Amino acid sequence: MSVLARAGAGPLSAAARAVVPWLWRGKYFSSGKEPAENSLVTPMLRHLMYKIKSTGPITVAEYMREVLTNPAKGYYVYRDMLGEKGDFITSPEISQIFGELLGIWFISEWMATGKSAAFQLVELGPGRGTLAGDILRVFSQLGSVLKNCDISIHLVEVSQKLSEIQALTLAEEKIPLERNAGSPAYMKGVTKSGIPISWYRDLQDVPKV
Repeated sequence: MSVLARAGAGPLSAAARAVVPWLWRGKYFSSGKEPAENSLVTPMLRHLMYKIKSTGPITVAEYMREVLTNPAKGYYVYRDMLGEKGDFITSPEISQIFGELLGIWFISEWMATGKSAAFQLVELGPGRGTLAGDILRVFSQLGSVLKNCDISIHLVEVSQKLSEIQALTLAEEKIPLERNAGSPAYMKGVTKSGIPISWYRDLQDVPKV
């Protein structure tokens, strides 16, 4: 049984404003000219301009992928954007009730669908790992119900910075990168409650049960 916890959500408009403050006026792309040196020309904007000049127009999906997950300059890649010093906050960071209610719901659905021998909890964009931690707390408290179930946690995360924070939250230690080139997961460990946990860069890499 696979459960998809949530799709990560972030301040796309804030990211877009920070990266391309005046791009959509079409002033330069329509004429093919590069703008003069300007404090508003960020490294990401320059990268997008060169990309479009080299390969032609890009889709909105390509634009958002570059802005958010570009290995060198992506918004989510090398920083913690959550909380007071960040750009936004999510429900799990405000109250543990949200994650605990989800944990109870997951168990209820698992029971309603026949108590399968394997239970995968899959989360997209896990932030700091707070939501998964709240869910796992419920799993621990209801361990007698889940005792015959093979539970595993699968986090889909493109940010190395956030994956390190998630590991500290859920496993209380920094987990080294996976050395096995054939493994779809780039990090593997065990949570504080003894449940195997793995990190992936793409949902397609999560093994199916």
